[in-house]
Amino acid sequence: MAAAVARQLRTSVAPMVDVTDPCFLRLLRLISPFGNHQLWTEMVHANAFSRGQLHQNPAKLAQHIPLRELQDFAPHVVVQIGASAPDDAHAAVGRLAELGVRHVNLNCGCPSRNVQMGSFGAVLMKSPGLAAEIIGAMRDAARGSTCEVSVKCRIGIDDDESSGFLRRFIAAVADQQCSDAARPARIVLHARRAWLSGLSPKQNRKVPELNHQRVHEMVREFPHVSFVVNGGIDSVDAVRYHLARADGVMLGRKIREDPWFLAQLDQHVYGAPQHQIPSAAGVLAQYIQFADQMHSQYGTRYTILARPLYALFSGRRARAMRTHLGAAISRATAVPGADGSPTYAVPFGILVQDALRSAELEFRMRVGMLEPDAGADIGPREPETKQPAVAC
Repeated sequence: MAAAVARQLRTSVAPMVDVTDPCFLRLLRLISPFGNHQLWTEMVHANAFSRGQLHQNPAKLAQHIPLRELQDFAPHVVVQIGASAPDDAHAAVGRLAELGVRHVNLNCGCPSRNVQMGSFGAVLMKSPGLAAEIIGAMRDAARGSTCEVSVKCRIGIDDDESSGFLRRFIAAVADQQCSDAARPARIVLHARRAWLSGLSPKQNRKVPELNHQRVHEMVREFPHVSFVVNGGIDSVDAVRYHLARADGVMLGRKIREDPWFLAQLDQHVYGAPQHQIPSAAGVLAQYIQFADQMHSQYGTRYTILARPLYALFSGRRARAMRTHLGAAISRATAVPGADGSPTYAVPFGILVQDALRSAELEFRMRVGMLEPDAGADIGPREPETKQPAVAC
């Protein structure tokens, strides 16, 4: 890596629709309380701020922006926006900066049909001039604040995965970002091309072939740009490998499927002592406390609060918890509040504990166990702490 930019070996959790909501991000913070990782929100359309005035509705805002994390964790939170017009992007960044957001990212990589119809996401890579204008507007809105601006994109679009195509796009958006020497351009590169037709967003995350070497090539060609590599990275060894060749690593599906992987990185990449890694029981207890606060303050629905918990369990744990907690929530009596949000008679934490007991009882009856046994524990899985094997 070139020495022109102060390098920070950082890991990030990718923005994932219906996954990285404020509740899931809080769960990740409880699993990894050391501040080693950037946590990205789901994409929010800039129109929600410029025209919908989302920032003026705390209950709705709290469904998209981790307001509680901004109180003491703002430098580690990234809000991703989608925008097709500079004015909308300017308004969104201005509003987010006022809220205390320290980093806003422009989505130039989502290939979904709905996003394409809105003329943002991956289609912006076909119009590097427009993307540069949007970035310029975002940068202008962030001027005078501590808010950073960045871009997340693919390495190519449809049939064009050439170095020249990617180079032109990076040059256009990096020039806009580099107007302030104190804030070097920052680009997250998903090491797959995006197919704008013929593949679903889910298929676009798996079918296009990974090309990490193209990302490494851009790192060498643009020494004044800070690059984060994204796509298919799912082991400690892989994280180490890419951190030695780029400025950061972004993890997506790996964290969705196993959030405890952050604890492995804390130990084996950042050197956190094993005795400081939170316990599963402690994480669950703190999350329940957070969930009760979210419901009390913002009227967050129990179905939304429950969703991150399923990632804490594996195998039959996840299936049992999903079944019993889902049933308990559906039976819970809710009364509409003044703003229309539900108010439940039973605290969320009570429903979780009841679901745990029911799932454990179901398991014991299924295998014919008459006495408690360690194998019947259906509590959350403990973090993996052993040293990972070294890759060949």
